[in-house]
Amino acid sequence: MTVKISDDVFERVEEENLRQAEEALSKGIYEVAENLGVLTLIKAGLMTQLNIMGYHIWNKIKEPKTISQLAEEISKDFDVPYETALEDVKIFLKDLIDSGFIIYE
Repeated sequence: MTVKISDDVFERVEEENLRQAEEALSKGIYEVAENLGVLTLIKAGLMTQLNIMGYHIWNKIKEPKTISQLAEEISKDFDVPYETALEDVKIFLKDLIDSGFIIYE
């Protein structure tokens, strides 16, 4: 089973916040980067913002992936144990699935 972005989701990159988040990450200031909304998602009257990590995951699921494939990629990209990435990905995806931004395929 794969996850994919629902067809009726509109997304808007918050360019200035994205720039600030990337700059904060490059300086190792993770708290600042985590608190910036860099991507706004809108679907049928619902709206949410993703931080830099959510933005990174969102871009990875523009092509349908299994949760384990996604966790493996995140594990490699961020040099964290697979189990840690898997738990974080599951938590992140649950909220977006529950609100309909992401669907199972």
